[in-house]
Amino acid sequence: MDANPSLFLLGNTTSPIASSSWLWLFNAWDSPHFLLIATAGYSHPQYVFLPGYPIIIRVMGALLIGNYPLGAFVATQIFALASIVMFQLVAEQYMAPREAVYATMFMATFPYVFVFTTLGYSESLFLFATVSAWYFYKKEQLIASSLMAGIASITRIYGVAILVPVVLDLVRSRNYRRLTHVLFPIGLLGMWAAYCYIATGNPFVSWTDESYWVFDSKLGLVPTILSQILVGLKGCCTLDPGILVSVALFGYLIIMIWKLDRSLATYPLAVFIAILFVVITHLSILRFFSFLFPIWLTIRTRNPIIATLCIALFVPMSILLWYYAITLTFVG
Repeated sequence: MDANPSLFLLGNTTSPIASSSWLWLFNAWDSPHFLLIATAGYSHPQYVFLPGYPIIIRVMGALLIGNYPLGAFVATQIFALASIVMFQLVAEQYMAPREAVYATMFMATFPYVFVFTTLGYSESLFLFATVSAWYFYKKEQLIASSLMAGIASITRIYGVAILVPVVLDLVRSRNYRRLTHVLFPIGLLGMWAAYCYIATGNPFVSWTDESYWVFDSKLGLVPTILSQILVGLKGCCTLDPGILVSVALFGYLIIMIWKLDRSLATYPLAVFIAILFVVITHLSILRFFSFLFPIWLTIRTRNPIIATLCIALFVPMSILLWYYAITLTFVG
């Protein structure tokens, strides 16, 4: 990957971020790309950033009389707070109110969630959309659920995976007529593919443009693990333990989700299988999985002392990670 685009945009007096100097505190690495897409449209290799978040920036910026950097900041914070509220509502369907509050606080203060819902990234919108899609589905408000699933599908490449538990649950309950509600998010994703085809000649450019951003290797975690094992057998190197720990941890969490809600567990499972062939480091898998909301439903306690200690640990770690991010250190 090239040098952090913030370096150029922050130092360029005509750039959108430089127009409000304090906004650099909330923009790092990929953040400026969303602003550029919102104000100037797409170009290679920016098709990897799906249009959901740039559209929100465009709308919010227009409401703020053309101040798009401020619009991105406001939108990010709104969706970050809204995702916390929606997760609390979902958590209350799976556990006691006190446990739900603690689970929500754990999620909100976890370093990767804190950082990437504070910076100008699409994670806050994605988290809000996926949590809301499942909440409205459980409340049998299928139109609202379909709308949220559609937003998720055009916000992150793997956002469409939120449809997996919905479809399986409808099939299991034999509500086949309600399956028509999944056509909306699929249709939105199809419209994005059609736009990509018209603009670039490649309907899958969001996937193919991923190769530009891979700076260490073109291998995913599974090929990386296999290659390191094979090389390790020859005595040349050893397998990175961080990769094995990350994979084992989130494999365990998926099992715990399965015990909680078998349909819902298929959502992180589908994403987990996909990202094993995409992400490169255990830091990346940690970032991806932090925003798969079902994993936070497995973190349950009624003990206020344990909750306080965990949050007291998470908050300074979050601030430190955020500091590293805004000082141009890649954190995942």
